[in-house]
Order: sequence, then structure tokens, then C-alpha cells
Amino acid sequence: MRWGVARSTVERVFKRHAAAGLGWPPDPALTDVELEQRLYQRAPHAGRARIQARPDYALVVRELGRKGVTRRLLWNEYRARHAQGIGYSVFCDELAAYAAERDLSYRHDHVPGEKAYFDFAGLTLRYADGDAVRPAQIFVAALGYCNAIHAQGFADQTATSWLQGQHQAFVAFGGVPQIGVPDNPRALIAAPDRYEPRLTAVHADFARHYGITIIPARVRKPKDKASVEGAVKIVEMRILAAARDRIFGSLDQLNAWLAEAVAALNAAPFQKRVGSRQAQLAQERPHLAPLPAQRFEVPTYLTRKVARDYHVDVHRQYYSVPYAAVGQTVEVRLTTAHVEVLQRDTRIALHRRAAPTQRFVTDPAHMPAHHQAFRDPKLHRRAAAIGPHTLALIEALFAQRRHPEQAIRSAQGVLALARDHGPAALETACTRALALQAIGYQSVRRLLTTPIVRDAHDAPPSPPRTHEHIRGGDYYDAQGRASAAGGRTPEAPSTPFTLEPHHVA
Repeated sequence: MRWGVARSTVERVFKRHAAAGLGWPPDPALTDVELEQRLYQRAPHAGRARIQARPDYALVVRELGRKGVTRRLLWNEYRARHAQGIGYSVFCDELAAYAAERDLSYRHDHVPGEKAYFDFAGLTLRYADGDAVRPAQIFVAALGYCNAIHAQGFADQTATSWLQGQHQAFVAFGGVPQIGVPDNPRALIAAPDRYEPRLTAVHADFARHYGITIIPARVRKPKDKASVEGAVKIVEMRILAAARDRIFGSLDQLNAWLAEAVAALNAAPFQKRVGSRQAQLAQERPHLAPLPAQRFEVPTYLTRKVARDYHVDVHRQYYSVPYAAVGQTVEVRLTTAHVEVLQRDTRIALHRRAAPTQRFVTDPAHMPAHHQAFRDPKLHRRAAAIGPHTLALIEALFAQRRHPEQAIRSAQGVLALARDHGPAALETACTRALALQAIGYQSVRRLLTTPIVRDAHDAPPSPPRTHEHIRGGDYYDAQGRASAAGGRTPEAPSTPFTLEPHHVA
């Protein structure tokens, strides 16, 4: 057998072996590194070893990223500073070793139910919208553990499309993962900071609603969302490319076709793994959190300044906040059911949406102590007994007046109108007053005299009054007949009396 080693080299190795005092066969406990050190040990230098300054290889790597910069240029600059420095070959070897040590690839081991990744594909499909043909933006979601894919077409890439796509992905996957990793779209990320990115208000509300933690990928770091990058590539090559020249009749038709294609993709076996995405999803689904009972509703956000009466204006309706926030700027989160007031992302008030006829909504807990002291519970019980609009008007009185004592007197006047006009008429008048934003005693009193209220609630006839001094209609009828006959008018019955004798002293 020929080894391709020169005879002289073999003779030198035998001499080194004898000089090192090694026996044959070699000791099995002796490693290759130890054997090499004993065979090729160098004689100690008599003089002092020269310590050479090494380049800053971290700086060298950064400089190499600049256009036109080469290793030879950086080595020349290094030798200009250190004339006795290392040579160019050693410089290249040490630089390669430094780069190899930092160019290691991290293999992430995904945990079931931990992460889902979201992005929009670069390719688009086309659909007909009336006479126009529009591009459909394809939203893609992928689970990290099972690589199950969800895709859906949208007309745009707004926040509503992003959030609706994530919701539909959770429905398709059968649950909610612990962490969501989207890209850095302006529609969702208010401040794409490398270390502490800040979500938009609607995205933060979405995360709270579904109980998911949002960790956006870093800017220009595709490896942070490698799962969805791979999923986008698969969707583009296996699904979208086949329909690149097709024009769908509508966006719904496009999504129906896309859902069938994605279902077939998930059911297809892996090329390099055992099983399929659908089979792996069945194993991961028990680790996902259940979907919330209600779907997320995209709210409306308003910025308001708290007035002196500690209320904020929400489309001409006024909702109370803690009085300590007077004069401060707050954010109002508005849905169809609730009004939420936030201050520095902390909720300070929550109200149910009032009826359009109710102008003021006041929580007694938001009032200062001296205002709460004037809130007579009897007034509110009396108003509630008349009707809900009367109670709402009384609440509005307390919210409008600068001092509660003014509201008490006005409220007493409003409730007193029920004695003369009846509770039903007062309730109708209060309804009209709230609609007209005419809050006050005088306004309600004037409304009670208007035909629309008076005719709807005519006062019942007063019962006949009897008294011994009231003659009645029969007496005057008899008087009229006697006058016509020329006779004497009958006298009214009288009580006989006598005069007591008057004594003079």
C-alpha cells in the first residue's frame, strides 16, 4: 500500500519518536494532540518572546462591509500603525477564524403552541371589482412547530387586513399560540425599535383580547421570522405562480380557490420529513389556547381633554372620568358597546355606551367628596319612579351645574312638575329636553306647555267638590226658573243664630 509520504519524512518521524522516548506500540491513552506535542516540541527560546499587537478583528469585519475596502488595505493600515505586527498571511488566517466563530447558525427548536408568524407575500393575484381589475394582497400565517400554513387574500395591507388575517389564521389553526411574530408594518408597529418596539393602540388591544404576546421581527432580520419566510416562498411557488395569469370573478371567489389550494398543501406529505402539516397540526392543536368567545372589534380612538366638570366629549355625549384627571389629555377607546378612557395606556374609566337620547353619563365614584355629598338619593329614586328619561335628565343636571346645590334645586323643580302635569307628561317632556339638549327646570316647564306634550297627555277632569257652603248647579237652575216666572228667588238655606245680651258695666 502506498501512502504518498516521502521516505525522508518517515525517517524524521522515527528519529523524533526515539528522541521523545516513546515506545511501540504507542500508549492508547495518549491522544493525537499530546502525541504531536511530544514529537514536535520546540526548544525553549533563550531570549524574551516578542508580543505582537493584534488587529481589532471586530472593527476589521465592520470595515470590510464598506464599499471598496479590502483585507490588503486594512492590513496595510494595521502595519502602518504597528511596524513589527503580524504578516499578511497570519492576518488572513486569524480573520477567517474570527469570522467563522461568529458565523454560526442557530437552530431553533420550536415548542408546540408557542409561536405563529405572519407576513404578506410579495406576489399578488388579480380579481374583478366591477369593471376594474385589482390586485389581491396575500396574507400568509405559519405555525412554528408544525409549519401549518394559512393564506387569505385582501384588498390592501391596512391594520384591519392584518388583524382580520390573524383572526382567520387562529380559526384555521383551531387556537391561539402564545407568541405572534409579525413583520414591521406601519399599520401595526408604531415605533419599530430594535430592542423595545411599540405597537399601535389597535394592535395592543388585539393582543390583549386574544391573550397573545406580540414580538415583531427586527428590521431587516428575516431570520427572526424564518418560518413564515419559508411559508411565503412555498405559497408563491406552489399556489400563486400557477394562477399568475388568472383573473378571479371576485375577492370571495379568489379566497375560496385559495382555501382549497392551501388545504391540499397542508395535507400533502413533507418532502424531507415524516407526515404532513395537517398531521402535525393535529398534534399541536391541544397546546394552543382557545379562541375568545367574542371576535375582536376594531375600535375607534379619540384624543380628548378632560373638562372642568370631569367629563369627556364623545360625539356630543359626555362620559365622566376621575376628577383628578381634569385638564389632562386622555385617549378614548370607542366600541359599539363600551366607552373606555385611557391615560398613558392605563384604563381610568369604563362606561357602557349610552342611548342617543342620553347626553351625560356620570359615575358617582368619579366625583369629589363634596360633590358626592350633594347627590340626594331620594331625588334619583323619585326620578327613576317617573321614568328613565327623567332620571337621565336629573343626572345631566348634576353633571352640568358648576355646584351640586344648583342641581339639587333644579332637580326639585323638575320633579315638582309631576304634581301639576302628571308623571307621563313629565317623562315625555324630559325625553324631548334630552333630545334638544335643553337641560334645566325652565326648559322642561316650557316643553310641558307645548302642544306635542300637552295634547299627548291631557289632564283628567277634576272630581266634583262638595261643601256645605257651595250651592251647586241645582240652586242656580231653580233661581233661573223663578226669575222667568216672576216669582221670588228661593233663599239659600241659612243657619239660625241669636244675639247675646250686651251688658254695659
